[in-house]
Amino acid sequence: MRGRAPAFNKPMCGIAGIMRWNGAAPDQLEIERMTAAIAHRGPDGVGFLRRDNVALGHRRLAIIDPEGGHQPMSNEDGTLWITYNGEMYNYLELKEELRRKGHEFVTNSDTEVVIHAYQEWGKECVKKFRGMFAFALADFRGRRLFLARDHFGIKPLYYRVGDGYLAFASELAALRQVNDAPPAGNLEAVELYLRYQYIPTPHTVYRDVYKLPPAGYLLADFDGRAGEPVKYWDLDFRAEEGMAEREWEERAEAVIGESVKAHLIADVPFGVFLSGGIDSSLVALKMSQILERPVQAFAIGFKEERYSELAFARQVAERCGIELHTEVVERDSLDFLPDLVAHYGEPFGDSSAIPTWHVSKLARERVPMVLSGDGGDEGFAGYGSYLYWMETHPVVRAWGDLPRSPRASFYWARRAVRTRLTTGSWHNLADWESSLYFVNERGRRALWRPEYQGLVGRGCEIFEQADRKARRNDRVAYAQYLDYQTYLPCDILTKVDVASMYHGLEVRTPLIDLRVLELAARLPLKLRLGRNGSSKRIPKYLLKKILGRTFPPEFVHRKKQGFAIPRDVWFLPGQPARKLLEAVLLDRGSRLYEFFNPEEIRTQLDIHSEERDNSNALWLLLVLGIWLGQNLQVSFN
Repeated sequence: MRGRAPAFNKPMCGIAGIMRWNGAAPDQLEIERMTAAIAHRGPDGVGFLRRDNVALGHRRLAIIDPEGGHQPMSNEDGTLWITYNGEMYNYLELKEELRRKGHEFVTNSDTEVVIHAYQEWGKECVKKFRGMFAFALADFRGRRLFLARDHFGIKPLYYRVGDGYLAFASELAALRQVNDAPPAGNLEAVELYLRYQYIPTPHTVYRDVYKLPPAGYLLADFDGRAGEPVKYWDLDFRAEEGMAEREWEERAEAVIGESVKAHLIADVPFGVFLSGGIDSSLVALKMSQILERPVQAFAIGFKEERYSELAFARQVAERCGIELHTEVVERDSLDFLPDLVAHYGEPFGDSSAIPTWHVSKLARERVPMVLSGDGGDEGFAGYGSYLYWMETHPVVRAWGDLPRSPRASFYWARRAVRTRLTTGSWHNLADWESSLYFVNERGRRALWRPEYQGLVGRGCEIFEQADRKARRNDRVAYAQYLDYQTYLPCDILTKVDVASMYHGLEVRTPLIDLRVLELAARLPLKLRLGRNGSSKRIPKYLLKKILGRTFPPEFVHRKKQGFAIPRDVWFLPGQPARKLLEAVLLDRGSRLYEFFNPEEIRTQLDIHSEERDNSNALWLLLVLGIWLGQNLQVSFN
């Protein structure tokens, strides 16, 4: 039962598995059900391993060598087996290093390199990797299971600890297929969801089900002894001074260009998500400079012009000789929302998952892989909120006062009361979090039933840990580090992974790359929020300088729009989406009313108008209501 892969196998996939330590071998039907639950992640093949008390499953999306490369894969003597989801960009260098140490290879696969890296360095192997990955490696000689996730959390990995077993998978749906009762619900996670629009790592909506943190690994012995997740790497925001601006510009452009080139290795057609914003335009530009054939790009717009960037995407396509495919998302396009909610596996409230779903569907009709511009805002300080965080902090007066997308513009700061920070509150976690909340503390207390209001005042560990690490940084780097630890993996990357893999589309992120972000973390403040001949600071200054060599100032320095849907318009009375909203929120049989005040839900629905945008809270309640209705068997007692 050997799992060998032919040359050039580097598939993007879905993984699942279970280890039992009660003496019973995992059931074949159990691992088949788990793997079938993530079949959309890998429509090109399926594979299994059952041995001793371990079962591994694998779904394959073939990007390189479509004719071969089945998993799980083993080493030469069958003592190590792996189920792997990823792309290792430095695997050729690692392969040569391992060869010098005496390792022999029979394929050109990065999967085989991961196996040999573990043979050579054990758990420390993850420190050698540059790429995006999530894998489980069963070590039958050492009798332990090794789970690991990439540095930034590009690839997901969930695990469930039950009575006598540890199960893992790329998506939560697979963990619901374990031979056990459905996991109990976690109301603390629901409270976090109302704050941030996502459930932060390591939590999930279930008790005893966790997200393995980015840059984390976990070791579990076959006899049931499992350690806590270990963090093997962290990004250190520490500015380097002394280099001229032009040198930084050339260095950054070279590193980004190299990363884009590394992300283009594939034996299938590919393209790029092109929103028309700075980051995706830069990635598309680099692709057009590297490739000899026209780049295929995919863009989504809206009839509501203030939300649509199609005109800018067309400008990029025309200037770079790109073949652009577009689609306009209609306001009645939420019919598939229940299906999308189910695929996220837990309440996930970033409504830009809707256009991400649409652009992924559009792209998958022509290519199985695309590049995206995700990560530029966090790495190079592109959010407008960073500007205001330097000098002021918002005091939000009511939960309906928050805008549609706090990070997408300066709008939230104009809607809030701004007060000058004192030196003593230079880095204040409470202030930072309050600027992020989609439903503020007063609003959440009004929403929860009295018996659950004690959830509101509790802290969130991942934010508290990030705060302790980042306090020594400059003010902007503080905000960037918190976003890198929370918003980037838990929101942005989760959104893209699920919405794209729903369609079997692989998305690669060259701006979320080890070398790119290590460079970005060294930038002086003046190159993150710089000035261009005026006193006004410019977000993402260095990337705009690079892009400004090709595009005019009016393109590069326009106001940031973000990738949001026009919820404020769609949720107005008389609109098609309003009917869905009312059907979910006003249903007296809804499980929302088990936990929340019905009068407050009705009030928040009624106050939404053209004059007062309350779509943040309404969207979160809509998604949560749909999810609760889909999961009646999940108990929160």
